[in-house]
Amino acid sequence: MYADPTHIRKHRVNLSLNDTEARLAEAMAAFNGMQTSAFLRELVLESLSRMHGSNSAQPATEMRATNQ
Repeated sequence: MYADPTHIRKHRVNLSLNDTEARLAEAMAAFNGMQTSAFLRELVLESLSRMHGSNSAQPATEMRATNQ
């Protein structure tokens, strides 16, 4: 099925959402014409890329949320 077996998605992650978060994720996925799980996967990967792509030179403390 895949020319390159490294593209097979075989690692699962469980994500718990409350009713409001689930409705928002489902609505945004529908708006973008995607399945909810595929939409959330793209959202996570885009955020990770943005977080670590151009900011990789910044110290880790600048990327963490603080309780101030």
